[in-house]
Amino acid sequence: MNTALFWFSLTERLSFGMLVLVGIVGGWRYRQLEPALRCVVWLVWFGIAMETATHVLLFQHKPNLWLMPADALGEVALLSWAYSRALGSPGFSRWQPWIAGSFAVYVALSSGLAPEMARFKPGILLTGCLLELAMVGLYFRKLLNELRVPSLAQEPMFWVSTGVLLYGLSKLFISLFSNYMLEHYSRQLSLMVWTIHGLLTIVLYLCYLRAIWLRPQK
Repeated sequence: MNTALFWFSLTERLSFGMLVLVGIVGGWRYRQLEPALRCVVWLVWFGIAMETATHVLLFQHKPNLWLMPADALGEVALLSWAYSRALGSPGFSRWQPWIAGSFAVYVALSSGLAPEMARFKPGILLTGCLLELAMVGLYFRKLLNELRVPSLAQEPMFWVSTGVLLYGLSKLFISLFSNYMLEHYSRQLSLMVWTIHGLLTIVLYLCYLRAIWLRPQK
């Protein structure tokens, strides 16, 4: 096994193990969590289901890229659900079902028009990333405008938003250049890019874990 493949495999295993750990802690703490964090726990459980399906297909030597649109849709829907509760904005709460529903229609149309199972859907991933980053931006704007949080380090959704921001930027890069990298670059470079993405995924799950572990502030 070469070095690039070793680090890729290691980050994949660590990422999945961290995801399962967050899911277990989230289940244990579920009743004590505020509504926004309960949505994050559902997002983690959804991620465990998608990762399990991905690994099963990989083990069976079947294409798994067709799961990416469903994964992007689930992330956007559950994150928008979480932020509708975290923001406390009646306007965003009214628009949240429309955001998730419109993205679902877009995913269905894009997947139907380009049904290749072994190819990235960069348009879907890019749109999903931009929606997630926009929600993070709205949350940070709320923090700056209100300035009512005694300590950001003790604010659970701050950790969630920080993790989503870093993860979203890495996924945005992959969304823009994924097909190009597959067609024009070496497998070694592709493994390196996905290893970096895996490390940022681990950071995301650490942020989720921190957010879920925190006790609610008075």
